[in-house]
Amino acid sequence: MTASSRRAWRIAGAASAILLLHLVLRFPERPAELTAATFLRLPFELPVIVLALLLVRRGWVRAGLVALATVILVLRIADLGSDLAFSRAFNPALDLHLLVSGWELLSSSIGRVQTLGLIVLTLAAIGLFAALLGRTLGEIAGLDGTARRGALGLAGATMFVAAIGLALPSHRVSADLVPGLAARVTRMTDAVRDLRRFTADLSDDDVGTPTFAALKGHDVILLFVESYGRSFVEDTAFSGPARTRLDAVEARLLAAGWSMRSAWATAPTRGGQSWLSHGTLLSGLRIDGQARYDRLMTSERRSLNRLFGAAGWRTGAAMPAITLDWPEAGWFGYDVTLDAAGLDYRGEPFDWVTMPDQYTLSAIDAKLRGGDPVMVEAALISSHAPWTPLPRILPWEEIGDGSVFDGNHRDGDTPPEVWSDPERIRTQYALSLDYSLEVIGQWIARQHDDALLVVLGDHQPAQLLTGEGASADVPLHILSRDPALLDRLPASLFGPGMTPAPDRPALPMQAFRALMATAFEAPLA
Repeated sequence: MTASSRRAWRIAGAASAILLLHLVLRFPERPAELTAATFLRLPFELPVIVLALLLVRRGWVRAGLVALATVILVLRIADLGSDLAFSRAFNPALDLHLLVSGWELLSSSIGRVQTLGLIVLTLAAIGLFAALLGRTLGEIAGLDGTARRGALGLAGATMFVAAIGLALPSHRVSADLVPGLAARVTRMTDAVRDLRRFTADLSDDDVGTPTFAALKGHDVILLFVESYGRSFVEDTAFSGPARTRLDAVEARLLAAGWSMRSAWATAPTRGGQSWLSHGTLLSGLRIDGQARYDRLMTSERRSLNRLFGAAGWRTGAAMPAITLDWPEAGWFGYDVTLDAAGLDYRGEPFDWVTMPDQYTLSAIDAKLRGGDPVMVEAALISSHAPWTPLPRILPWEEIGDGSVFDGNHRDGDTPPEVWSDPERIRTQYALSLDYSLEVIGQWIARQHDDALLVVLGDHQPAQLLTGEGASADVPLHILSRDPALLDRLPASLFGPGMTPAPDRPALPMQAFRALMATAFEAPLA
């Protein structure tokens, strides 16, 4: 290679390094910022880095830059994923455990081999990026003679112009690196301080020892419905079918002698981590992260389940998504805990979903109810991603041990087929909630006792379905055959029917425990 060819190659390599650095420095943290305008802004840090490479030509400088750029890129990709799934930034101090959940969900949606291949490709791409950046940064440091002088002049002039641009309201220049890193460190340190405050809050419990006197003799059934969010009821993409189903359920239940009130509740999470909503509702404290949840599980704070247990109810749980050891059940204080194995389902799973909601509801009657009044908490998971295939609704007398779901009574294409098209994902999501609400309505209409039923969403679905900026609200329905019981609920929050009024304020999910302890404390007159 001639001297001129080597010089041209070095200049091309230096230009490639500058492009890679530009992409890293402008890589967005939120999906809405994935636009051409984002990448067209000049990062002020870019000419500063180039000047540093030209002036301090040491290997450790390049190695440090490669490591920093790779970490920044990985964290910003993680931010994108976390924002899409949970509408918040990724916090390394709290969110590493989500890698396991992400593997389980993605492998059930597109297949284990495909997911493993995607992980390998991602790691390979990150490694290739680091190697390529290290190689091309060396070309900047290796510039000499006229090329080096020209690069120094261009970098200095660019930094001068960029500094002027920062002072002008043109938004053509950014300086996000240091503030972004500082904000990330602040989020991590804030999480530590928040945990200290939360630990103090755990012992501050003003509900006393409620007797739930107005509910004496009544079963209390609490049903969490997976991904049943406000967007399903109000967004134009879903609201037509949602209102039709809710109206049909309401008509059926009114005809069967049931009354109902509906409200909005604000969940502590979006897109996933249902256990945070369970912990929030039952502890009376906002559990918006894993650190809070883990601390709650080791505390002496009494769950709503324990409060009912102390007041004379037998307590139970039906948790079809729990397939591994679940030591956290000890904090909730169930007398009987039925996980996926304990529910004795003998049918085929529906991809990630271990069993259909119709079976779970049937099992609640068969395994947890009868005799003394019970307080039951259950999770209904047929509306969990990937939302396909979906079970068909069968005659209730045919459900039995679930073996009737032998692989034939299901509809929908495979998850990889559905997830190749965002519109099909939305369609399947709506169909899954339509199924869940219908079987809930059928099941309640079949009940002939005076149970108090609480049905609510655990959280909104991910941004893929709601769009950016959706609220964290979920529908909350409370049903009883005794209208006087429902009249105890605050009219400012709860209205009649199965569709919450759009203009009513939302109840923070952590306020539900105190609401139950106060609204149903005195016996009916």
